[in-house]
Amino acid sequence: MRQTVGDMVRSMGLVLALIAVILLVTLRPQPDAVKLVDPTQVLIAARALAPFTVEIPEGLAGYQVTSARWQETSASDGDLVLHLGYVTPGTEYVQFSQSAADNLKFIDEQTSGGIATDQLTLAGQTWQHYESPERRSLVRTVNGVTTVISGTATQGELERVASSLTAG
Repeated sequence: MRQTVGDMVRSMGLVLALIAVILLVTLRPQPDAVKLVDPTQVLIAARALAPFTVEIPEGLAGYQVTSARWQETSASDGDLVLHLGYVTPGTEYVQFSQSAADNLKFIDEQTSGGIATDQLTLAGQTWQHYESPERRSLVRTVNGVTTVISGTATQGELERVASSLTAG
């Protein structure tokens, strides 16, 4: 029982040092919430295999590609679908899909069961506007090719994406 204040300070220092070592060993930096992907290989495959001219959004400053795939969906009746997912500068989600599937089941799938409301013309193309509780969508079917731009972004953002489509 002959401990001094110095002994107590040394003991506290040792405990704090041990806690610091444990924190350094176990502390991990948090990863970015958004995982970016490079769509190049998917676009090469789509352009080589699609029975139509593939269009993609171009010149969208601040948009980040978070998903890219060229595969069929449960509603595309065996037709492959080009899908590109984006996070907008305002951190909303926009999805671009294009396929030779032009059935109502496919459109229903891509618009999350959206209900057709009005039509609008963008860059000389007529688009059908769809609304659902989860998202809003723009759909265009020309020569058997269905293009869907959908997401949580504003109507203006969706129109911006639709107006940016470029054949490549």
